[in-house]
Parts: sequence; C-alpha cells; structure tokens
Amino acid sequence: MNDNIAEGRWKRMRGSAKEQWGNLTGNNLDRAEGKLEKLAGVLQEKYGYTREKADKKIERRLKKYDQKYVAQAERARRMNKRQSIGW
Repeated sequence: MNDNIAEGRWKRMRGSAKEQWGNLTGNNLDRAEGKLEKLAGVLQEKYGYTREKADKKIERRLKKYDQKYVAQAERARRMNKRQSIGW
C-alpha cells in the first residue's frame, strides 16, 4: 500500500474517515498527516486492530471513497456538459 494519501485527497477524506471510525478525533487525524502508516497506527491504538486488519480497513475505505468521489466528479462533468450545450 502506498504510504501517502495525496494532500488534497486527504483533506477531502478526513470527514469520511471520521464517519467510518467515529472514535477518531480531529487530533487523531492530524497525527496521521495523510500517511497510511500513521493512520494504521492510530486505528490500532483506538480500536485494537492488528496491523493487517488496520491496513485492510484503510484500503477498503480508500477504495470506497475513491469510487464515490469518481462517481460524483463524473456526474458534475455530465451536468456541466449539458449546461454548456444548453440543455
């Protein structure tokens, strides 16, 4: 797993991470700094996950988030296209 979440992606994802893992505070997420290694450590600390389980949870969440974000971006692109051609 790549160790960094791109800065813009991390900023967008913070709210999603708080929803997913309700026990995480803003300070916990700040500590992670968008680094997967650090986020896995925070999940281990807060939830008692093994390293493997934390990695799998993060990977699954990133995949789900990316699918949602891509779908939203595609809908916005289609709407902009319709507006530009006068629909």
